[in-house]
Amino acid sequence: MANVVIIGGGLTGLAAAWELERQRIPYTLIEVKKRFGGSIVTEKRDGFTLDGSAFLLEKYGDWDFLSELGLEDALIAYGRYRDGELVYFRAGTQTLVDALAAKLTAPVMRRMAVSSLGPLDADRFGVCLENGLMLDARGVIVTAPARFTEHMLYSLDPEIALALLDYRYDPVVRVSLGYRQADLPTLPPLNGFKFVESFTMPERVPADHVLVRVGVRLDEAIKTPEAALDRVKAAIPAPPVVEWAAYWPEGDPLTRYLPEHGAVMDMIESRLPAGVALAGSDYRAKRLDQQIGDGRAAAQQIARYITS
Repeated sequence: MANVVIIGGGLTGLAAAWELERQRIPYTLIEVKKRFGGSIVTEKRDGFTLDGSAFLLEKYGDWDFLSELGLEDALIAYGRYRDGELVYFRAGTQTLVDALAAKLTAPVMRRMAVSSLGPLDADRFGVCLENGLMLDARGVIVTAPARFTEHMLYSLDPEIALALLDYRYDPVVRVSLGYRQADLPTLPPLNGFKFVESFTMPERVPADHVLVRVGVRLDEAIKTPEAALDRVKAAIPAPPVVEWAAYWPEGDPLTRYLPEHGAVMDMIESRLPAGVALAGSDYRAKRLDQQIGDGRAAAQQIARYITS
């Protein structure tokens, strides 16, 4: 029996696993994809460092977890923002995912989906996998996106599942295009997109080049990431030297910004059994550091429960 099962190998799930490692509590991590990180993925192409998710990050106060992970020099300051600053990872945000994953020694089940979970007795839970197997656990930490958590938790509590039904996401493709500055001395107006950004940062963009990032919403006219890439390329009169369209369906949660979402989460957390925790970017955590903190706090909660 695994003491704890963690469902989801994104940033929050990895942080939860890291905390359990620190407390020497046995666990099993389940991730439906073949890689960790969810929407966080970095690619290196022809001298460019490209991120599949938003790479300018809000930072308020100290991020002590960076030194704990050996990433003291991983961040670059970009500028002030509100009462904090904007930062980015020198070698891409996947640096953080890789550092967390390197800390893990417990079993990992990749390319495995969870169909449901429910109580086996007063202090044990059954985590049913889609291949028909069931894991026996003292505690469960769910960090999967809400659209999947909804059906996982139906057997545990239909009211929780109902509260997560129809969770919404913004279907945004992040298009990255690299150009020689000589070919693109100025960026033409690009209207109708969610965002348009251009960067000439020495750590991530080769000299005499510029990186253009454009957010494109999928809709009836633009149905695929490839179509989004073609739409942006057609709007810029220069040949790109690098091109990439990154899309993660659950990468941009919308429901968490609704005014009633906090009350919904209060209700869900009040109904969860003591041995089950829900954490991640679809729920309470909005910024990167909050995702890390949310995962660690969930692990601490479950550790207290199974050791009490």
